[in-house]
Amino acid sequence: MRGSSVTRAIELIGDRWSILVVRDAFQGVRRFEDFLARTGASRATLTRRLRSLETGGILRRVASDDPPGHREYRLTDMGRDLFPLSLVAWNWERRWAPRGAGIPAKLRHAGCGHDIQPRVVCGHCGGAVTLRELEHRRGPGRLPRVAPAAVRSWRRSAFTADTQHGSQAALTHIADIVGDAWTPLLVAAAFFGRRRFDEFQQELGIATNILAARLELLVAQRILGRRLYLSHPPRHEYRLTEKGLDLLHYAVVLNAWGDRWLAPPSGPAYQLVHRGCGHVVAPVVRCGHCADPLRPDAVSFARVRYRSR
Repeated sequence: MRGSSVTRAIELIGDRWSILVVRDAFQGVRRFEDFLARTGASRATLTRRLRSLETGGILRRVASDDPPGHREYRLTDMGRDLFPLSLVAWNWERRWAPRGAGIPAKLRHAGCGHDIQPRVVCGHCGGAVTLRELEHRRGPGRLPRVAPAAVRSWRRSAFTADTQHGSQAALTHIADIVGDAWTPLLVAAAFFGRRRFDEFQQELGIATNILAARLELLVAQRILGRRLYLSHPPRHEYRLTEKGLDLLHYAVVLNAWGDRWLAPPSGPAYQLVHRGCGHVVAPVVRCGHCADPLRPDAVSFARVRYRSR
């Protein structure tokens, strides 16, 4: 997956704190102190993440009228385009987060007035986006020979949903999994047939000690199941569980966002093609009741109204 749009997207927004900052920005948070209280990040960490998201084009700083002279952070068009990703993250977390995790139980769609069950469909043909309907192909872009330095130096946050200090718990369980830059790439590789340690290592160019630790994490989180396929010496395969397979829409939506905003002029190195229509997948998240595309200004999220910026 080196050089894929998923990799580029994870470099920009794939760590725990960036996920939580974007979560809060969609709920109308604008000020540093409010991000600090809700995420539980340290001041230094939050300062770095806000700066990175601003440099990457997700957030912009603007002058505040209240109080005058202060600065606040608002989502750009690029940042607002992450809204479908936040919806599929909520949908996954609602199903799989532990009880009492603070996940809003319902989304309401202003367009039809019904509670939402987000549906991910192909934007070209309207067909379902399932693993069986997807094909993984080489794209027009070049595949880098080695992983970028930023990727090779990725480290895992010590915080988890159990230890986080923020005032808001929503989406912290999924952040434990996709908020580490290597684990979503491992999950993506598993979606397309990688099962053994050497296959993951060759596909991702990941150090063996980091790979072993991340596989243990994904097994502990019940994203992957481990099965012995050779006894002497012992060797294991890693296969996606139902919980892991349910991350497909997160991976597909993130990849499409990366294709739109981060792919080089030559195009992405990999493409996801929908077998139903033969087009590169452009996923759309629709209301399960009225089938309209779900937009930030038409969705209520646990009594907090999203508003266009």
